[in-house]
Parts: sequence; C-alpha cells; structure tokens
Amino acid sequence: MRIDRLTLRSFRNYRDTTVTFPAAGAYITGANGSGKTNLLEAIYFLANQTSFRTTNREELQGWGASQCVVDALVTAPELQRQSELAIALSPRGRRLMVNGKETKDIQKFATYFAAVAFHPGTLNVIKGGPAGRRLLIDRGIASLQPAFLQVSQDCQRLLRQRNALLRGATDGHATLGVWTERFIEVALHITRARQEHITVLNNTLAELVESLGADIGSLTLTYRPAVLAHCTPQECAALLMAAGPEPLLRERFSAEARRLQHAEAALGQTLFGPQRDDVAIYYRGRESRSYASQGEQRLSAFLLVAALALAIQRYHGHRPVVLLDDVVSELDERNRKMIFDFLRAHTFQVFITDVEERLLYRHLDAFTSFQVSQVNGQAELHRTLASQRALCDVC
Repeated sequence: MRIDRLTLRSFRNYRDTTVTFPAAGAYITGANGSGKTNLLEAIYFLANQTSFRTTNREELQGWGASQCVVDALVTAPELQRQSELAIALSPRGRRLMVNGKETKDIQKFATYFAAVAFHPGTLNVIKGGPAGRRLLIDRGIASLQPAFLQVSQDCQRLLRQRNALLRGATDGHATLGVWTERFIEVALHITRARQEHITVLNNTLAELVESLGADIGSLTLTYRPAVLAHCTPQECAALLMAAGPEPLLRERFSAEARRLQHAEAALGQTLFGPQRDDVAIYYRGRESRSYASQGEQRLSAFLLVAALALAIQRYHGHRPVVLLDDVVSELDERNRKMIFDFLRAHTFQVFITDVEERLLYRHLDAFTSFQVSQVNGQAELHRTLASQRALCDVC
C-alpha cells in the first residue's frame, strides 16, 4: 500500500496542505516542533483511527478550528485498488469516508489502508508501564484482525459497567454476577488473541533477526496474563496454548472473581481481567526494561514495529506504510545500517523524519526530500532542491 496524495485541513498545525508522495516515500526534515511528527501522526490516524500520541481527539484539531480532515488517495498495488479515504473530526464526532461516501463500518474502513509507526513514544513500550505494552499488542492484533476493535471496545464497556455496579453508581437491571460472566467471556477472547499474536510476533522476530544478521541478538516477548500470576510457567504455557483447555482458563477467571470480590467491593473497581496483563520483552535473553541500554531499547522498539509490518504483509498480502519518526537518534552506525538494510530489503513506502539533513540516503530507491517549517504557527511543507536521495550508510 502507499499514499499517493495527502490533504490535511486544520490537523494540528497544518491549516490546508496537499502534497503528493512517490511510491518509495519521503525524507522529512525540520526543526523540533515544526510539524514533522504531526504529518506522520495524520497518516497513522487515517490507517488506525487513533493517534499514536494522544487518546484525546480534540488535540488533533487545529487551534480554533471547528473540524479537522485527513484525506488521502491510497493505492494498493497488490489488490489493484485505488481509494480515496478521509476522516473528519468535529464536535459531533468522527466521520469516515470511502470514495466520497460515508461509512459506519470501522472494520471495513480499516482494510483499505495500513500503517505502522516508530516514534519516540514507542520507547515507552520497552521502559514504561504495562499499559503501553498492552496497547502495542492490542493495536497489532487489530492491524491483522480489524474485528478485534469491537472486542476491545466491548471489554471497555463491560469494565465500565461492572465498575459502576461495584461503586453503587447505578442500580442496574442485572446482577453483578451476570456482568461478571459477560466480562469473563470477553476476557477469554482477549487473552487468547494476545497469546496468538505474541506467538506470531516471536516467530516473525526470529526470522527478521536471522535475516539481518550482524549479531543483532534475539528479541522475544512473553505474555504475562494477570489471571495466571500464581501459576507455574508450565501451567501458564498449557493454559495459553491455542488448543488448550478453555474451561480451565475460564475457571481461573471465575476463581479470581471470587477471590477478589471483597477487595473489589471495598475499592469499587474490577481487580482482575486483561486490563491488568503485562508483556515481558527480552533482548539477548535479559528483560530489556531493566538491562538494555538506551540504544538497545530503541533498536528493540524498531524491531517490534518491523515485525508487525512483515506480519501484516503476510497476513493480508499487502504492505503497510512504515512511519519512522526520529528513528536513528542514539543508534550507532552498525544499528543505523541494520535499519536501512531492512528498508532496502523490503519495498515498503517509508516516511522518515529527522531534525537535520543526514547523508543516509544512497542505496534505496529515490525518496523525495521535504522540509517542514513553521510560519505564524502554521506548518508549511516544501520539497527541497535536493529532492532525490536514497538511503545509504551513515556519514
């Protein structure tokens, strides 16, 4: 997949900008705060209907604007399809458009375009709390299976309802037990989906690391469902097998609900379920959160994004757009070269941002070089004179 044309209206600091991109992608430079990341965020938002920087959609609208629009002409050569996609945000909510017609089908809209992103916040997946790692896995599942979006929304709705009952904030028309059973059903679905996705990522990571060579070192993920916190590693593995005994896993959830019922009543919140899970990320056999250097954490984060891109390509048969925001900072020459070797080996459309011009571009297909500047608070995007460049070794 690729973006041929992108139009932004009142998105962040882009007032009214239309730009065309080549199939290979773009190299975008500019000062901090000029709007480089905003451009990548808009592309990601179009593909995933969410931002990689905020959960508050109002932040995406330009200052004083009544609505913002992201509109793109998207081509999927593998599917021989070209579509015009648009998302409009206003105080009335969100509107999705496909070829000029509004659609309410979020899952179908998500099949038209895919994008993955590395950005400085991705490092929080490695060194931050469990919420970032859960989000990484859940967004990855949704990229492969758009129907998971509904499952995730159902989980949040049931969690809110159950918490309201625990707080006595609603009289409800059903007992807490009924809502607990509904919540467990969704929790089972999410637990299975997370384990299956982590298995896919681990297999893809192993192949990716082997293909890149250069003694990169292994990168693996281990799922840590909160409901199995008191199980042995062997019991945990058996219960998480795709063909494992689901009644036993269901009983684990029910047992946790019974064990925690008094604590939940006292605190007024649900204390079990997938919202409390974690994922351990191991680099060279050691948990990267505690032992990996800043550069190794950045490399690990990139490899996770690259593995998801490859998984999307294999699962759907089309290539997602790859967005790399400030990816080479704090990486040595060898690891920078490894990233560009990956990009050179795969024909993704790639958007790379950087604060300054670097002679990183020789061996890949020609990029178009852009520079972003900010004038009177608005981002302006221009092609540079040296608009044809390709990735190369770090100078």
